[in-house]
Amino acid sequence: MSKYFRKEIETNLHTICMQFGFKKKEYVFCKPINENAIARLGFGFATHQYKGHIFVNIFVSVFYKNVEELHSKLMEYSTNGTIGMQIGYLMPEKTYKEWDFVENSDNMSAYADIKYAIETYAFAYFEKMKDIDFFFKLMKERNREVLCGIDKYLPILYYIKGEKEKGIIAIEEAIERISKRPTEEAIRAKVGNPQNMTIIRYDDKRTSEEIKEIEKNLPPGGSIMFVGAGYDGVVDPMYLKFVENYKKLE
Repeated sequence: MSKYFRKEIETNLHTICMQFGFKKKEYVFCKPINENAIARLGFGFATHQYKGHIFVNIFVSVFYKNVEELHSKLMEYSTNGTIGMQIGYLMPEKTYKEWDFVENSDNMSAYADIKYAIETYAFAYFEKMKDIDFFFKLMKERNREVLCGIDKYLPILYYIKGEKEKGIIAIEEAIERISKRPTEEAIRAKVGNPQNMTIIRYDDKRTSEEIKEIEKNLPPGGSIMFVGAGYDGVVDPMYLKFVENYKKLE
């Protein structure tokens, strides 16, 4: 594949974003929605699937300045976006979406479709999420539109609204929930997998040879699920640091 092919795609995507008023900042394209919210578009490129093809996907996110300023202070690191999702899940099909660009071919229809997707679905998302109160509502509901970060962002939002004590209650509830080591039945139920799934927890201390042996002896359709510490009754030390810093807030 020519090294210029990806550069050509990147240049054209940059042009599309500029047409919508976005400016490139490091690896993403940003555009203010209001004084506090910033719309962000990130592009991913996959080149390993088929020779001469580049698959492009789009991640749509919103960055709230006041939320991320406090998050950076409490977690002692910065994030790229407060809330977001892959654009395919904003479209009617509600599934992962990517565009196939073929080298030495006319890719104008793919560019036109990307432009339409951004204008139709990304902008509708930005309009909906520009109001931090709506984001707060999703957090309190633990809505599926929120992919992660509820246990940090909900207390932060309570603090911003002058309700630190409610934030502490939310933290205590989170720690209680995280600290419960789920049974194998609960894990299976959560992922919708039947009994042919072998569960290996973070503290099982299996060697690579033992795991290979398990893989060899899996029944037809069987699988292995590795359960990390954060999902097995162990609270992440980084979250405990967040809690410590949160309680120090005036």
